[in-house]
Amino acid sequence: MNWYGFIIACGIVLCVVLAYFTAKHRGIEGDTVVDIIIFCLPLAIVFARIYYVVFDLINGGHWTFTRFIGADDKGLQGLAIYGGLIGAVIGAFLLSLWKKRKKNPENKRITFMQLLDLGFVFIILGQAIGRWGNFANEEAHGYMITDPSLMYFPMGVEINGIWYYATFFYESMWDLVGFGLLFFLYIGKHKSFDGFVFSCYCIYYGIGRVWIEGMRADSLWLVPPTVSGNGEVPDVGGLRVSQLVSILLIVFGVAYIVAHIIRARRAGKKVFIFARQDKLNDGYFEYDKTKLAHPMPDIKFWKDRHSQKDSGEEIIIDNNGVAIKVTPDEPENTGASETTAAEKPDASEKEQEKREKPKKSAEEAYEDRWDD
Repeated sequence: MNWYGFIIACGIVLCVVLAYFTAKHRGIEGDTVVDIIIFCLPLAIVFARIYYVVFDLINGGHWTFTRFIGADDKGLQGLAIYGGLIGAVIGAFLLSLWKKRKKNPENKRITFMQLLDLGFVFIILGQAIGRWGNFANEEAHGYMITDPSLMYFPMGVEINGIWYYATFFYESMWDLVGFGLLFFLYIGKHKSFDGFVFSCYCIYYGIGRVWIEGMRADSLWLVPPTVSGNGEVPDVGGLRVSQLVSILLIVFGVAYIVAHIIRARRAGKKVFIFARQDKLNDGYFEYDKTKLAHPMPDIKFWKDRHSQKDSGEEIIIDNNGVAIKVTPDEPENTGASETTAAEKPDASEKEQEKREKPKKSAEEAYEDRWDD
């Protein structure tokens, strides 16, 4: 069995399921997650391969077309995470353009940054799982361990009788903690402007990758080291591609958050970071652009559905499986409020009014009920 592919596939399935329910909880259409997979996953795989091959060629690697498409005995061994992230971002941008179609109601649209916020909460979880695929392939490890006191897991990993630093494990744990932090920022009661969660991903993951990459023995190099350690001792000099990209990510994340703070102060509004959801209003900068200000009707979890049923509310679902209207049941008549037959409108008159009244489409009904 190809354990690398199996582990990656399991990670994708888990992330898709969690993202689906999380999106609904945030008032985003559940099928948006399916759209993300359709647009982003193929591009992520292609760019992960291209990224790895390009920089491996710079380092003197030899590639054929058969090897590039994974048709040899090594399969798709050789996928770079940063290449995959670039492909995913491009896919998200294309999806955001597709979601801006004019026939899509305003509240059903989703912006580029909103897609990145949702996607990267679970991408970092996928990275945590995917690193165990590197363990199965006996790759992405660090330099050789020469100190016998450090020859144990999880400090190191034994490959063919030789111990190496378990950098794959370090990054997996770093990413797992990062998932917890980003999930809290995204789903918690304190909300922030669109793009904040993605910016935090860039800063957090970039910091971890900078120091972990410095311990790896199989890095892709932009500038080859002046003294090669050959996997036994640290390399000297040179410039690792992933460290450079990580630094750029950190700079971008910090700059994006700082830019929001500066723009908020210039606009005379409150900075929209860690604000309680129940306290949000137009006084927070760019709040009006968020899904929080223009939400889809909440798709409640099963406990909330029971409470809605008890309160006499009926949820009407459109063709996309999204709630478009909540209608209270008709109140029961009591003796004190009974009307006489003379006061009741004639049934034929009611039928006539119903025929004359133009029917509204599901889209129009949605806009009437939920338009802010």
